[in-house]
Amino acid sequence: MISLDHIAVWSDNLYRTTIDLSRATGLGSADGGYFPGLGLGQKVLSLGGYVYIEVESIVEHRMITRRSQMALELERQTTNGDCFAGLCLRSDDLDEIAAFARHHGITPTEDIDGGKVRMVPAQGNAPSVHAPDFRNSWRLGKPNIYYVPDLTEHSSLLPCQPGTGDVRGTGVVSIEIGGTEAGLRAWLGEVAEPTELGVEITYNGGPDGLYAVTFDSTAGPRTIRLDPITL
Repeated sequence: MISLDHIAVWSDNLYRTTIDLSRATGLGSADGGYFPGLGLGQKVLSLGGYVYIEVESIVEHRMITRRSQMALELERQTTNGDCFAGLCLRSDDLDEIAAFARHHGITPTEDIDGGKVRMVPAQGNAPSVHAPDFRNSWRLGKPNIYYVPDLTEHSSLLPCQPGTGDVRGTGVVSIEIGGTEAGLRAWLGEVAEPTELGVEITYNGGPDGLYAVTFDSTAGPRTIRLDPITL
């Protein structure tokens, strides 16, 4: 079954953006670790219902001086401020991942380039099979799908750092994206219908990408609105 898993926010300052989001929503944050091969650090804010926001920014400066592709893209995308970078779905069925990859004429990516190191090593690092990779989904303002067979160590369950926020997310209600329902349906192919993703979707007809996410919380509904990734 395909459902919403996480939303990526790109930033030029991991700490500032995380603090700003916590102040705006009341949500606490956790440290998700970093991606050695990409030079990115990650903070996590849980929206509830096994959905989370991952805030990412460059923490390995050598990636900038080496002009790595990811560093260059993140640098470009955050020139005018934070942005929604990725709308990430999940499936607990490898056959669905394979079918989605075939729909796009590619093979699934077996893992994140360079892997991931969690802040809490005991949580482990399961392989992150997904399709398509960020170059062929995020940069197009389209969702990709990750294989998540087990939710027991899901990032949305990470304990928040004390003092970062007391509000608890209780589930995503809706998202606003660009394009049209027909466009999303064509992107998903036969793997899933847009109406089956477990959230209400508003289509604003603009360029593809995520514009807003609304979630319920212990303090009432909250909406986070940012610019979408620039195509």
